Amino acid sequence: MKMKAGSRAAIFKNAFRIVFIISGLLFLYARIFAQENTSGSVVARDGARMFIATAGEKVFSDTGFYFNSIPVFLNGSNFIAGSFYKGSKIEAAAAGKIYAITPASGSPFSQEARLQQEGFSKRSESIDGLFKEFDGQLVLLEKTLTDADLAEPPAAYGSWVIFFFSGYHLPSIHEPAKVIWNPGKEYLPQTRLWQGCPTIAKTGKRYWFGWFTGGTKEPDKGNYAVISYSGEPGKTLTDPALIVTHPNEKVRVMDTQLWTDPSGKLWLMWTQNTGINGFDGLWGTWASVCDNPEAAVPEFSKPRRLCDGLTRNKPVVLSTGEWLLPSYTWVDRRSTVYISGDQGRTWTLQGGPYNNNITFYEHMLTEKKDGTVWMMQRSIKESFSTDKGKTWTELKERADFPSPSSRLYFGRLKSGALILIYNRDEERKDRKNMTVALSQDDGKTWPYSLLLDERSGISYPDLVQDDKGRILLVYDRSRTGEKEILMARFSEKEVRKGKIFLKDSGSKILLSRPEIVNTVSK
Repeated sequence: MKMKAGSRAAIFKNAFRIVFIISGLLFLYARIFAQENTSGSVVARDGARMFIATAGEKVFSDTGFYFNSIPVFLNGSNFIAGSFYKGSKIEAAAAGKIYAITPASGSPFSQEARLQQEGFSKRSESIDGLFKEFDGQLVLLEKTLTDADLAEPPAAYGSWVIFFFSGYHLPSIHEPAKVIWNPGKEYLPQTRLWQGCPTIAKTGKRYWFGWFTGGTKEPDKGNYAVISYSGEPGKTLTDPALIVTHPNEKVRVMDTQLWTDPSGKLWLMWTQNTGINGFDGLWGTWASVCDNPEAAVPEFSKPRRLCDGLTRNKPVVLSTGEWLLPSYTWVDRRSTVYISGDQGRTWTLQGGPYNNNITFYEHMLTEKKDGTVWMMQRSIKESFSTDKGKTWTELKERADFPSPSSRLYFGRLKSGALILIYNRDEERKDRKNMTVALSQDDGKTWPYSLLLDERSGISYPDLVQDDKGRILLVYDRSRTGEKEILMARFSEKEVRKGKIFLKDSGSKILLSRPEIVNTVSK
């Protein structure tokens, strides 16, 4: 009996779906199994990255070694991809069991004796064939981290050791930051040694501004978020009105993001990261929502974790009602998007395009008139999705928008025009020339531009529109030097003319520049 071509295609299609589902379930099982066997956590202090231990994953940052055969109880766990030759600087972050693999004693690269002195015990399982590129004998060790280990300073390993652990037991995952209205004098502007990465939102007659600071720089121990507000931006500013800080000294608050949802609620979002001068790479977007942002003392909800990743741009509301949230990790190297069909109460991972390099992606979304979701990200790379963010085209760089590696703003204005704000530099090196580009044909052409600030060291634009449609843009300048949070106010008409000329418009408007008082004892 002959089978019709359509029937054969349907069978193959269904078979592919079944294989895909089974593969996904097996990977999920491996991850759950690995999390049960690796309940402790560590973080790197030297820029090394955290990834998922799976076959084909690169093992070290400076060699071409790839995982080949991984023990079942480690498959799907997290590991630190440190240096093969220089080793890594590792800090204990959460109590529980972790594993380590290193060459056996006698190898010039071995850390076996060092690990055993630190309380690791050797296991009997064979790990031959872990990766093909190393033909020496390897040993597997385990240790259960205790609270005493968490109090120890970071340990520097001069040669290579691979640590396996659970990223989902990091304190930044389970311990919320504190949202404090009207904080104490220790958070006043003159105490800040640096500040930057601003954001803006509007609720009624109030304008809200956010950025982060704390410690000596970014990243550093003590980073926290600052939220200020004003009724007349550029003239008055209550700074700070609120701060977001974490009680665990191993966790810092970074990359604040403000957004007013369609119902008028103010969303205060931030990223929690374990690692006082580095990045765990898994991160996590947290939020506190304010229902009464115009009140004398606004009330913010209990912080909750929305999803994995780092959110550094505003969500977008689709014409079909769903909300899309851009939030990415370095663990899976994707500019991931989460979707909510219940006004932000729950979020589900949709998908996202793959990134070749480990850098900050900071993607932003808008919806085209035909329903296509358009993504633009740092360095002006773009991707498109026709199924609400599930599948994406390959990320490609825009040659017509030469930009260094820096965050952008991309979205739709009230008029329906599309706006892109970025640092324009033909050599793609310098964060200078804060430039506005405007499209009135849904992104087919961008004939209009306006230069707002030509200076170097300016970055991270974010905007809202006022009741008259004027655009209020915030950005930073020289985070550890001038430490300025700046604003520009302009209209679409001025962008089309290529110059600022209206009475209430202007650029380089100062919002915050702390005069530093050095209170550090010598």
